Formats: sequence, C-alpha cells, structure tokens
Amino acid sequence: MEEPCKTGIMGLDKMLGGGLPEGSISTISGPTGSGKSTLALQFLVNGAQKYGETGLYVAIEDSRDLIYKHMSYEGWNIDKLEESKKLLFLDYPPHEVDQFLKQNSAIGELIETMGVTRLVIDSIMPIALLFSNEDDRKKGFLQVINNIRKWKTTTLIVSEEQPTHPGASLPRTNYGIETLSDGWVHLSYDLGKKAERTRGVEVLKMKGSNPLMKKFPMAIKGTGISVSSK
Repeated sequence: MEEPCKTGIMGLDKMLGGGLPEGSISTISGPTGSGKSTLALQFLVNGAQKYGETGLYVAIEDSRDLIYKHMSYEGWNIDKLEESKKLLFLDYPPHEVDQFLKQNSAIGELIETMGVTRLVIDSIMPIALLFSNEDDRKKGFLQVINNIRKWKTTTLIVSEEQPTHPGASLPRTNYGIETLSDGWVHLSYDLGKKAERTRGVEVLKMKGSNPLMKKFPMAIKGTGISVSSK
C-alpha cells in the first residue's frame, strides 16, 4: 500500500487517515471566507518545506500577486520556495481555461519538466463557465479529471458551494465537481448561538482511505490553518 500524501496540517492528516491518497484528486469546498485557498496553498507550502515535493498553484481567479498579499503567513517563505523552484505559480487567464480540456496542455508540460507532484487548481468556476448546460459541463469535467489523472499529481480543486438548505444531508458545490473527484473536504463558517462564527472542517468523501467522518474545529492563525482532531 502506498504511503499517503501528507498535507502537513497535523489534525487534518489525522482526519484523513494519514493524508491524501497518492495521485488522488480532491475537491476543497466551502463558502467565501472559509479558508479554501489558504488550505490549498498550505498543502503546497508544507509539501515543499516538510517533504521536499514540488507544488504548482494554478491561479485562475486571483493572481499570484493577490495570493502573495493575502497569504503572508509566518514561516511560509513563499518567495524563497519560488526561487528554489519548489513552489510554482501559474497565473492562468480565464480565456485560456480550455487548455484543461486538451491532453497535451502547457500545464502538463510544466508538471513533467519541473517534477511537480502536488497541484492546486483555484478555482473550478472559470472552467465550469465554458459550458452552456449541465450535460456538457459534466462531460467537460470528466475530460478535465481524466487529463489531470495523466499528470499523476495529488491534486486539490477549489470550489465555491451553494447555500445549504435546511434539512439537506450534504452541502453541494456550485457545479458538482465533488461528484467526480476522489475526495471531498468541506470547510464551514457557521454562525453560532452567540452570533459568533466558528470554523470547521469535515471529510465527506475520500476513496482509498478510511477518514474520520466527523466535523472538527478549524482555526486560521498567524501560521495558517490548524485542525483540532481530538
């Protein structure tokens, strides 16, 4: 059995049963402000700093400069990781996202050339907007997923989600990418009884592992995300 790909976020790895399955594709979903992009970038930073793996952050919505501005967490040293080619950023213009539907794309070439093993796509929305109806979107997503699999990276796809209706058993992302991915990590930002918002994380799906199927408290502090999995 292959060793899992550790996120380096201790509580989260415990929830995942050791980490993400090697080569898997997982959806990271949650409402605006829940910490999706932070978790995704921390996965790459930890991969480079703790495990010597090269990561690629494909930024389709926010630019590299905005990511730098919003992700200046203590100890991350993003600029040094970039200089050493252990962390790569690719600002991807929304009008070129059709590259994800091509087997021999520039992203695939970069992954192979630079030895990338961890990949983040932030976010799925511009790719979803290529399609005019749900059937075409599902076919397109299947093609995107199949192309990513050929890159053999452990991949996180960031997705916004729809508001949860009362009584709903599960949340749902805006475009349903979680139905096609191997894993699904859901972040929440709930309003409590005292009108205070609390962060949480739960693993709703993870093929090839035995995750803890329970919501745990999550915090975003000066060093990034931490999870209390006691």
